[in-house]
This record gives sequence, C-alpha cells and structure tokens, in this order.
Amino acid sequence: MIIAYRGGNFVTENKRPSYGNVSHSLDILLFFREHEECSLGELAEMLDLRKSYLLKLLDNLKEKGFLSLDTTTGKYRLGLSCLELGNAYEQRLDIRKVSHPDLVQLSSKTNELVHLGVMDSNIVVLLERIMNQESGLRLQFHLSLTSPPYSTGLGKVLLAYSDQEVVENYLSTKELIPYSPHTTIEPNMIRVELEQIRNKGYYLSFETFESGISCLAAPVFSRHGKIAAAVSICAPTVRIMSKEKELVTHLLETTSNISNILGHNSPFEIK
Repeated sequence: MIIAYRGGNFVTENKRPSYGNVSHSLDILLFFREHEECSLGELAEMLDLRKSYLLKLLDNLKEKGFLSLDTTTGKYRLGLSCLELGNAYEQRLDIRKVSHPDLVQLSSKTNELVHLGVMDSNIVVLLERIMNQESGLRLQFHLSLTSPPYSTGLGKVLLAYSDQEVVENYLSTKELIPYSPHTTIEPNMIRVELEQIRNKGYYLSFETFESGISCLAAPVFSRHGKIAAAVSICAPTVRIMSKEKELVTHLLETTSNISNILGHNSPFEIK
C-alpha cells in the first residue's frame, strides 16, 4: 500500500508488483522454445493471459528484438536478440570451469583418475586431471599432457565425432606406431572402432596406451551438437573390467550433464 499526498490530502493507493510483467515475458520466451511461431490469440489462450495485457508484453519484446512479427500472417517468432544472447552465453563458457565440479564428483564416486581432453591440431590436449587418492595410480604412469588420438580412449572418442574429412586426412597421413601390444594402428580397424564408438556412445580402451591400464571415455557436446571435449576414467585394467557397467553409468551421467550445461540437449542413456 502506497500513501500519497494529493490536493492537500493523504490518499492510499494499491500498487501492483512489477515482477509479474517480467515473469510473464519470460514465460512467453520460454514458450517459443517448443513452438516456431504463434499468433496473439493462440498465445493468450495457451498462456491464459488477457490479450490487451499480452499485447503490451509482446510489443516490448519486439521492440528489444527478442520477438519478431510477421505482418502477413500475424504470427510472432523469436528475434535476433535471442540468438545474440545465446552466442554471448556460449562465448563466455569455459569448459574447464564448467566441467570441473562434475569431474570432481565423478572422481569421488568412482575413486578413480578422471581426465578431460580436447583435440588440437591432431593432438589430444589434457585440460583437466582429477586424481583420487584411492585410485592408486600415479600421474607419471598414465598420459602426458598431449598424446596422439589413435592411442588413447580420449583420442578415439574425439576422432569418432570429428568431421569425416579430418579423420580420413589424419589416418592417411600420420604414421601410427604402437604404444602397447593392444594399440590399434591399422587404419581400417580404427575406422571400425570409431563407428562402434558412435553406435555405443562411449569407448572402452583396453591397455591401448600402457599395459595394465585401461580407460572408459565418452564425448561432451556443444550447443550445436559438435564435439567439445571428451571425459575418461582411467584405472588398472582389472578394476575397469570388474565394474565396467557401474563406471559407464557414472561417466555418461557426467558427460550428459556437462553437455546440457553447454547448451546441448543430451539425455543420459546407455546403449
């Protein structure tokens, strides 16, 4: 209740809270996540708002560029400001910062060594390494800060979701040497493995980089469905094999959550 002074007298007024307009404006924008276009009447019915009130909100959103109006059909759709806002959000995302809490949680749940890696000029670059004291692995025993993609779980996953032209150029020009007796170096076999990864959504790397050490790896996707990074769990082979299903579940929960934060609708599922 507001007390005002008018014409020599104090009067009381009831003032409607302003946050209702903001909430309804956000409801309108969220509505267009699932609908390409909609008329004033359809919006009023679906959002249960008065047309006169709704029109003011639509005009404000249109003025700011968040909605556009097709004057021929009389239907509204999202405007360029939504795209600009989404791009600004994406550019400010630091995948290391975004993924760190989930990687720490993954290491804590599994009691194993966890890695986050990206591909840069046909080299896997480690961005993050979470060491759990219970894992028993020492850092010098597995993976340097960079490694060739054909030799590791991270690398195979990053290759699997890279552009086909990039993969073919890599397999036809790079010398592939074995790091262990289980490293695949035959290009056609690698192509088969990459197809299997895309079908399953994750990869079990059986001692491909170092004897006695295996890992499970899965992709992280960006808003546009492009691969942004890969996450792996590394452990002695006996532990990986004995609890593979449990580890895969935790791994895919983690990569799905990070992908969702990056703007990709990535439901968690094990194929």
